[in-house]
Amino acid sequence: MKNIMMTLRSQMCLVKQWMLLALLILPVAAGAQTGKVTGQVRDEAQQPVVAATILLKKATDSSLVKVALSDTTGAWLLEDIPFNRYFITITYMGYKEWNGPVFNIDQSQMALENAILQTGANNLKGVTVAAKKPFIEQQLDRTVVNVESSIMAAGGSAMEVMEKLPGVLVDKNGNISIKGKQGVKVMIDDRPAYLSGGELTAFLRNMPASQLDQIEIMSNPPAKYDAAGNGVINIKRRKLKTGGFNGNITLTALQGRYPGTTQSLNFNYSNKHINFYGNAGYSYRKSFEDYYIVRNFRNADQKEITSIYDQHTYTKTTAQSVTAKLGLDYYVNAKTTVGIAAGGFHNPSDASSTNNTLLKTGEGVATTRVDAPATTKGKWDNMEANVSLKHVFGTAHELLVNADYLSYNSTSKQHFDNHYYKPDSSEAAPNKLFLADLPAKINIYSLKADYTHPFSEDTRLEAGAKTSFVNTDNNAQYYDGVNGSWIKNDTLSNHFLYKENINAAYLNLRHKRNQWEFQAGLRAEQTWLKGEQKNNGQTFSRSYLQFFPTAFLAYDVDKQSKVTFSYGRRIERPDYRSMNPFRFYLDQYTYDEGNPYLNPQYSHNFELSYSIWEGALTTTLLYNKTTDIIQEVILQDAAKNETYQRPENLNTRKVLGANINAQIPLNDNMTTIIYMDYNHYDYSGTINNGPFQLKAGVFTAQLMQQVKLKDGWGFQFMGTWSSRSIDGTFLQQPIGTLHAGIQKDVLGKQGTIRLSASDIFAWSRYNATSRYQNIDIHIRGQWQSQVLKLTFTYRFNKNDKKDATDKRESGAAEEQKRVKTEKQ
Repeated sequence: MKNIMMTLRSQMCLVKQWMLLALLILPVAAGAQTGKVTGQVRDEAQQPVVAATILLKKATDSSLVKVALSDTTGAWLLEDIPFNRYFITITYMGYKEWNGPVFNIDQSQMALENAILQTGANNLKGVTVAAKKPFIEQQLDRTVVNVESSIMAAGGSAMEVMEKLPGVLVDKNGNISIKGKQGVKVMIDDRPAYLSGGELTAFLRNMPASQLDQIEIMSNPPAKYDAAGNGVINIKRRKLKTGGFNGNITLTALQGRYPGTTQSLNFNYSNKHINFYGNAGYSYRKSFEDYYIVRNFRNADQKEITSIYDQHTYTKTTAQSVTAKLGLDYYVNAKTTVGIAAGGFHNPSDASSTNNTLLKTGEGVATTRVDAPATTKGKWDNMEANVSLKHVFGTAHELLVNADYLSYNSTSKQHFDNHYYKPDSSEAAPNKLFLADLPAKINIYSLKADYTHPFSEDTRLEAGAKTSFVNTDNNAQYYDGVNGSWIKNDTLSNHFLYKENINAAYLNLRHKRNQWEFQAGLRAEQTWLKGEQKNNGQTFSRSYLQFFPTAFLAYDVDKQSKVTFSYGRRIERPDYRSMNPFRFYLDQYTYDEGNPYLNPQYSHNFELSYSIWEGALTTTLLYNKTTDIIQEVILQDAAKNETYQRPENLNTRKVLGANINAQIPLNDNMTTIIYMDYNHYDYSGTINNGPFQLKAGVFTAQLMQQVKLKDGWGFQFMGTWSSRSIDGTFLQQPIGTLHAGIQKDVLGKQGTIRLSASDIFAWSRYNATSRYQNIDIHIRGQWQSQVLKLTFTYRFNKNDKKDATDKRESGAAEEQKRVKTEKQ
């Protein structure tokens, strides 16, 4: 009996070990007590030293425990330090290394005496900061992805990084969803991108991933952020702050069906008075899109097929991008910082398309072949400037003011040459020339102020206000080729002007007590807008005031598990292009057009999460209801044999889902990241005065494996799969991808070589069908998703100090995301 009990106990222990291994959780010492340590760094003149590196080391063996940087007041903070004996080492370029006395942490908080740095050579020999940020960090109101920790991000673009984020999906048009919720807004350095659709896709594909530091994913953003968007993705570019001169260069060669290259430079110089930083990038890419479209025209009564359009479009695009940004922070004194930054991009592109369409009878007999070669030449330019002021009142009351100006200019000239042939290849009708000239200008002005008032260490009040002004000018001109000259088509041409002013204010309170953490906010936004069509003199104007509450509640069940509830009301305003009625043609029979009568959509978002093992495994239940949803719909003009896409307001969209996010450390050198979700979508509304409803359950899975090998080698692979899903009014067939990358540190870890492959087996394909009322369309397509990348990164004057990302939030926010002049 005793042997049996021992055997059972042994088996139970084995089962427990396998359960822990299955969850891949590192053991945590139960009941471990921790504290935090604070201090200040000053120079011989008693001035604060900014961005000094604070190294916490064990007294027993001098091993590194944690790293911090001093702020603009010279203050620093180290939290969650286990009770033990330690000492502090402080380094800064141009100063002698400072080593403090040994101290014992045996209480929740302790303050050390000020450290005074002496001028002299700074010797960093023997100091190695080996700690690396985890790929994913979970916070109360957001998920933070550290881009530098991803091998596959090297040499790629910001869009390629986005496509690999957990819980984020990017469709063929560049539309982004978070946890199954569409209408996500993208921000760059806490400022809206003011782009959407094709322009946002082009911009992110031309932004080198080497310029990125972090990506914040907020499915329920707090009140501090603009209320627009069904979630926010905030892309933070690298801003080195290490003292002295520091930077890195990245060179990449790409090869898919067509080649490409990207180069980027990041640099920084700082001392106790200034921080000067900048980045520049250049990319040259060739790509393709290959689509087959079959449209069955049906009569309105019996739904019988009356004609068939069988279309094949192949587009080859050559795109270049030049980006640059310079910034300067001046530390006026220990409590005041003034900053200025300016930058922009220039993105010229050329595209050539072959459009071959077979016009058939309802029985499938070909009657006419239309060959419509087309060329599109355009550019997309941006200039932006930011001025900021940061001031600390007392010890921690902070005011941040940002003024922003952004200007976008785009041109797009489409040239079509339509030829018509009979089945015997003889000419069926004279060829038809068509020209579309689509310039667009957008100017955005924004002023924003944010104030933080900490009542105590556990209670903080945030308040702010913002005003923004937007002016857009779209002058779409269309011409018909007649007898060797261009005659303006006044029926299609349209000059559209749009003005918008949004004034906002918010309050946000955050409080933590014992095991509870609470955050509640309220944002008010007053919107005024006016649109004018110059050709026919039609105008429209609207004015409305809306309130957007947010709430977060978290409870620490124990030291390793937490329950979190969040709620937020959001608004999605139409992007600027969607309200412009001009047309963007794919060919004579297919085009997109805007809708000036769109209304904003509103959504209620609920999430309930449970995380264990300090956030290593998180399970979330969510519900989202959106009214007046803005949705691209397919319409047909049977008399002209035209099919076109236009945004309209449907009634509602409901999403009910669950997801699991696990970051599982197998050991010190291997981490598995798993994301899975299931969402049930329910669309209902009215299209073309007829009822429309579409329902589907969608399952998505992502698996990422990171492996750190000896001698500076590393390996990473990622696979994604999505079941049948909804894309607008289309039902899309399952799709999957597989990516892999390997890297090697060289030149004493100052350089890194990375080789990565995207969509190794070319599984990325678009296969979708839309059927409702008399609409019957099937689309198959592929693009240059299968790419091999070879990247070399060199870090010069690397001081083995921890980089810091600028946390300054500039003023322009929601408006930039809505810039859109054409679809690609």
